[in-house]
Amino acid sequence: MKLRLKLNQGIKTILLMICIINLLLQVGCKENDSIPEERIENLGGYKPKGNPIIDNWILNNLTKPFNVTVKYQYDPFEVDFMKNTAPAKQELVIPVMELVRKCMISPYIENSDSATVKKIIPKLWVLIGSAEYNSNGTMVLGQAEGANKITIMDINKFTNTREFVESTNYTVHHETAHILHQTKMYTPLFKFVNPDMYTTTWNNYTDKEAINFGFVRNYAMASSDEDFVETISYLLVRGQDAFDKLVSQSSAVGKNRLRLKEQYVVEYFNEKWSVNFRDLQKNVKESIDQYLATK
Repeated sequence: MKLRLKLNQGIKTILLMICIINLLLQVGCKENDSIPEERIENLGGYKPKGNPIIDNWILNNLTKPFNVTVKYQYDPFEVDFMKNTAPAKQELVIPVMELVRKCMISPYIENSDSATVKKIIPKLWVLIGSAEYNSNGTMVLGQAEGANKITIMDINKFTNTREFVESTNYTVHHETAHILHQTKMYTPLFKFVNPDMYTTTWNNYTDKEAINFGFVRNYAMASSDEDFVETISYLLVRGQDAFDKLVSQSSAVGKNRLRLKEQYVVEYFNEKWSVNFRDLQKNVKESIDQYLATK
């Protein structure tokens, strides 16, 4: 008798709960409820509005002459969304892209034909405010993808000082050089200058150790591709005098390796792109000085 009473009470409780849930569904889902007209940001393909001044500058200085697009509105899917990154400050978009135009695009224009320049220049540039920080203490400042896209990071630290202008320009030329070899590969001989030295733990070595091994800095030890573009960007941005000084500080073996890599870089530009590397090197140095002089 007691068991039957308990069962009856349990059934009544379940039925009551079903009635309550049904009532709530009816109240919460009326046919005449209207959908909010306000767009919910970052949901369902929402795209943040651009800045007309920035957009017009990009259109006239990059898109029309070179068919280049710049994506400065933050998109977490353009970077590693598992890491914390910040949007680019809009007031720094034009200064950074002006640096790209004057110190990378213009020197290439002066030393090659228009068709070559349009092939070299990546068609999509993505700007991110901060760097991507890795668990091993290193950080990512740029990335080149598919011979068509370059991501420049950490632009929120950009200032019109030689230190930051050269540092940003170094990243720009580093990633541009990736586009070059992704389009036309450098000689396989470059990979055999010091093949046993490439390592994923490059950050465990100091720059001084790397220089003695025959690299311009420790990051060049990451792979032959990184070694190649690091050699290019160092020669272009730091300049020949700085490279000669670096070579003089290396070991006897390191000196030979650095000079051989320099030779391969010069030959690559001449043979693959019909570009006189020494003239390009001179123009990059002049463009950096002119950029700083106007600031």
